[in-house]
Amino acid sequence: MFINAELTRLPVVDGRKAERRIVNIAAALRETGAVTTTVQVIDLSPGGFKAALPAPLEPQTEVWLKLPGFEAKRSRVVWFKNGEAGFEFEAPLHPAEIASLSAPPKRLPKNIFRRA
Repeated sequence: MFINAELTRLPVVDGRKAERRIVNIAAALRETGAVTTTVQVIDLSPGGFKAALPAPLEPQTEVWLKLPGFEAKRSRVVWFKNGEAGFEFEAPLHPAEIASLSAPPKRLPKNIFRRA
């Protein structure tokens, strides 16, 4: 199940190149020639992302990130610590892609709050 939710924006005050968006997106991650695994993307910016991983990855490892509704994006591991890793995209995401991935759902399903 893919969940898109914008929770907050982190300001650019810690030396980063771009604003990060806090998200909760189930995505697929694959090393070149390896099996695909499910990861949770935690934050996203045009230049990269942070994800929770089921297994460690070495810095500089090349991976492919498959986000819902988009083609796989080539990335590389920058750091790994305590089950989370930071990645840099080979080609930056377009601001419209960031907006699409972090947008709240357009509408709630009918009768979601209906009492039984």
